Amino acid sequence: MPYIKNGDYGSAFPLEDKAVQYDPERWVSYRAFLKCIFSKDYKGAIIDFDLAQKIAPHIFVMDHSYSFYKGLCYLELKNLKKAEQNFLEDIKIQTKGDSIKNIHYNTLLYCGIVYYEMKNYKKAEIYLKKCLRQFPQFPDTNFYLAMINKDTAKEYKSYLEIAKKSFEEGYKQNEDNEAYAYYPHQITLHEVIQELEKAK
Repeated sequence: MPYIKNGDYGSAFPLEDKAVQYDPERWVSYRAFLKCIFSKDYKGAIIDFDLAQKIAPHIFVMDHSYSFYKGLCYLELKNLKKAEQNFLEDIKIQTKGDSIKNIHYNTLLYCGIVYYEMKNYKKAEIYLKKCLRQFPQFPDTNFYLAMINKDTAKEYKSYLEIAKKSFEEGYKQNEDNEAYAYYPHQITLHEVIQELEKAK
């Protein structure tokens, strides 16, 4: 992990490959996670997650299902249909058919982003607003809702102002490794400020 956190993937991955060689059931899903979040090797991550689904009985790594991470990979590869399928599968895994169970807010965020990228703004808004009900100060969710509401100047600006305030108060995705790597489609305070300048 020190190599990974310092961005020295050339030193880190041979060690991770050795771990997978000796104990694939334990380590292949973790290597897939590293490829998805750190080295941005999305095709390689999908291959590893598919392998992990065959050999590892558990379907979670770093607090999320394999389907969640595959959804991220397909989103970044611009295969939006596959991204949608995997995030919806992640929701099924989380809820186990119980519609009352809460869905992780980051799953809701990324479902919203997928539909936003598909230009299905109605569905995007549904998922993003569900996300906000759990986490009203989530900057990313407020930012993407602003993008959907660009035609409604008042709502557009108000969502951006919430995103800016939330950033300044320290709110973020709250993923364990967020300090070391940006998550797919994660937004920055700079992007929010740029959009606020346009909204003047």
